[in-house]
Amino acid sequence: MDEENLILRRRGLRIYVLTSAGTAAWLAALFAAPFFQSLGWRGARFLYACFAPVCHQDPGRTIFLWGAPLAVCARCLGIYLGFGLGLILYPFRRSFCSVQLPRLRSFIFASLPIAADFAANILGLWSTPHLPRLFTGVIWGSILPFYFITGLTDLSARRISVKNPGAAGQA
Repeated sequence: MDEENLILRRRGLRIYVLTSAGTAAWLAALFAAPFFQSLGWRGARFLYACFAPVCHQDPGRTIFLWGAPLAVCARCLGIYLGFGLGLILYPFRRSFCSVQLPRLRSFIFASLPIAADFAANILGLWSTPHLPRLFTGVIWGSILPFYFITGLTDLSARRISVKNPGAAGQA
C-alpha cells in the first residue's frame, strides 16, 4: 500500500470513528430525554429543544418510553437507528479508503419505502402506525453512512491530491 492510500485509509478510519461516536451520542441523547423527563429533571427540556430543529416531535407520531415521548418521532428514530446500523455494517461492506459512492439505484431502492409512505401520509391516503414508520426510517437511514463516510473520505482524498499534486489520481 503506497503512502497516499495509507494516509487515506487512516483518515477514512478516523472519519468512521468520529461519525460513530457522534451517532452514539446523538442516539443516547434522544433516549435520555424521556428518561430524564420521567425523573422530573428540568434539563430534559434542553434535550427536547436540541432535537426540535430536526423533527416535528408530534406526540401522536412519537414512541413513548418511561411514560414520556422520545425526542424524535418514530420515522426520525428509524433514520437515526438505521444510520447506526449502517455504521456497524460499513467496515464489512467497504474499505475505509474507498472514495467511490454506492450506485444511485441503491439509494433509490432504499428511498422508495420511506418516500412512498411519506407521500401517502401527506396526500391523506393513509396514516402509518409507528412500527412501519420506524422500519422505513431504518431502511433509508442504513444506506446513508455509505454516502456520508465515502463522501468525507473522497473530500479527504482531494485534499491529499492538492497537497501532493503528484498523487492526483492515485488517492
